[in-house]
Amino acid sequence: MVKRTTKTIGKHLEKRKLEKWSDIVTKLDLNLNEKTNIVTAKQIKSITGEEPRLMAKIDQREDLPSIFKKHNVFILPLDRQSYAILQGKGYHTLEPMDFDGEKYLTDNPFPVSSAGIESESTYLDYAYATGLLSRFTHVDNLFLATRGRRTTPQFDFSVGGTNLSVKGAQIEIDAGYENVEQIVLVEGKIGVPNTFIIRQLYYPYRAVHSDKKSTRTIFFCYDPKEYAYLFYEYDFQSPFQYDSMKFVRSGKYNINFKPSSLRDYRVNPDKEKIRIPQADDINKIVELPFRVAEGIDTMEKMAAHFRFDKRQSSYYREASEILGLVELNRHTYSLTDKGKQYIQMPTHMRMKYFTKLLLEFPVINQVYLNLTVERDKPVTKNEIVDILKNNSELTGSTLLRRTQTILAWLKWIQRNVGLVEVSKDRVSSSRQMKLEF
Repeated sequence: MVKRTTKTIGKHLEKRKLEKWSDIVTKLDLNLNEKTNIVTAKQIKSITGEEPRLMAKIDQREDLPSIFKKHNVFILPLDRQSYAILQGKGYHTLEPMDFDGEKYLTDNPFPVSSAGIESESTYLDYAYATGLLSRFTHVDNLFLATRGRRTTPQFDFSVGGTNLSVKGAQIEIDAGYENVEQIVLVEGKIGVPNTFIIRQLYYPYRAVHSDKKSTRTIFFCYDPKEYAYLFYEYDFQSPFQYDSMKFVRSGKYNINFKPSSLRDYRVNPDKEKIRIPQADDINKIVELPFRVAEGIDTMEKMAAHFRFDKRQSSYYREASEILGLVELNRHTYSLTDKGKQYIQMPTHMRMKYFTKLLLEFPVINQVYLNLTVERDKPVTKNEIVDILKNNSELTGSTLLRRTQTILAWLKWIQRNVGLVEVSKDRVSSSRQMKLEF
């Protein structure tokens, strides 16, 4: 008797759930030979008892319920409450890559704490931090600008001769990168599917597409069997036509890690830098100089861009100022010479440069020095609290909040250059880095 794995059982249950679409079609007397049928979330829930969003999430053609396959239809969300069942080309068959991957050398180690975690964002972040994404796109100065769940603005489009309007549909952007001229949207997967629903690229594309920047769409896969990073670029020849997506090119890479030395990150810390703003999302600090270069150069503009209040805007400007990337003159932000140099750097060099700027910050520098002097001894959260006390006038709950900020900054170093490993209550030297003096 063959023992079924939890993953196999889960797929079987998912398949059984999706077959309930037959009940929906029957009870609503839908004619799937028509080009379009509209169903509501309330109807789906009432008939099946299942979560409507999950019933409509059919990412591969192979997963379509039998009744959809029989009539050659697929489903798209129109908003948070209604869905269209359509005839036409809903899915794309992934182009085969029956060739060896190109070897790509990096001195950024894969984060040890993420090993074994099936998360496409982990592999995508690693591909970005090592410069591999820049290698494929031929764009050096990309920065991470958006990711996560959001709702779409209103947009109109056609598919299979049917005109549709979407507003407020939920989407998830695995990663959106930008520079002054381009937006690069990436949909990520663990494993290499045979097919994928075009919606995963098209809806994010329409959500961010503008006349100000060109928008590129990439389907990314990490293949755990070959330890390979696969990129497929597509282009929508008409922004208003769902099924106008065309294949542009692909690339396959195997990342080889060559350890660097902690000596490469030696710095001369500036003892004057003792301000500690509450700026936990370090990706926003990374992004801020690029936005200043685009003209988002006041507290009000920055707050509007990041969608937070003016005080938070000041925190992130202050963090960028502490790191020497921007300066404030008469309520206007501008780039320093360091900032101008920073935004022109290739991605992998920028990650190292930004890390060195972080290591110049006295608190981070003290943690770093402690780890290099006693490599096998971690720095605890309580020790970081003590370092903060000695480098600032913080007390009470503010001291604890700024400790979380320091840990967030150290986690960024872990994810992007691998110098350290950060857990809830301690920081350790990375097991993959060499200690050389």
